Amino acid sequence: MDHPRLSEKSTAILSMIAQGYVYNQIIECRTDISYRDIYHAAEEALKLNEHESDHKERLAEIKNKHPKAYEKWTPEEDEMLSSMHQQGDSHAEIAEQLQRQPSAIRSRLTKLGFNGPGGNGRNGISN
Repeated sequence: MDHPRLSEKSTAILSMIAQGYVYNQIIECRTDISYRDIYHAAEEALKLNEHESDHKERLAEIKNKHPKAYEKWTPEEDEMLSSMHQQGDSHAEIAEQLQRQPSAIRSRLTKLGFNGPGGNGRNGISN
């Protein structure tokens, strides 16, 4: 009987996480990997550990609490995120306004160049 396995990319990503790499370090080291790939790797690993119905239920709970979770960011949302962050709004406040998870807010701010050395502006990076 065939057992489901992680894809090569997911295995590489999870191995880097296990070695202590943070998301932005993974993306800097491996240009073929995006934030979406990292989230996919985590989701793929969780799927191996749960029944399909459990996964769908968990995803439904997340989407109920954060309706825009796992959706592609729009340029308008990036602008709102940047503006709210620069005004000093908390990640929780921004997450509530944008209907996304606080972890997605932190990740997107990093991707836009706000949470690193000189993190006060956009890197011109898009989704």
